[in-house]
Amino acid sequence: MKETEIKDSTIEDLLKVNNELMKQQIINNNLTEDNIAEILELAEVDSPLFIEKFQIYFPDFLPSLLNINSGLISSEIHICALMRLNFDTKKIASCTNSSVRAIESRKYRIRKKLDIPSDININNFILKI
Repeated sequence: MKETEIKDSTIEDLLKVNNELMKQQIINNNLTEDNIAEILELAEVDSPLFIEKFQIYFPDFLPSLLNINSGLISSEIHICALMRLNFDTKKIASCTNSSVRAIESRKYRIRKKLDIPSDININNFILKI
């Protein structure tokens, strides 16, 4: 029972951290609700314009990501951008017309390329970039 309570509190803490980081990014980039809605809509329909708009509103993210590992391919960058928008694995899978398992595999490969330790949540790592 105590382990479950500890895990639940850890999950709640991680969700709070994720939400706070998203709020900070929104404030830092002067994003409006309309801008956010536009990016999310482009992401959800898997539009080719998504990355272009994403770069406008998050100009430091891709250079910082590529600074860590310049060998990331475009599909991995796309997955990282979706994680940066705080999408979970199921949402990323539906946006990219992939299976959840395929996204889990891609996230694992991204984790290895970015040298993220297994004890660090990849979504938190991406949100901090």
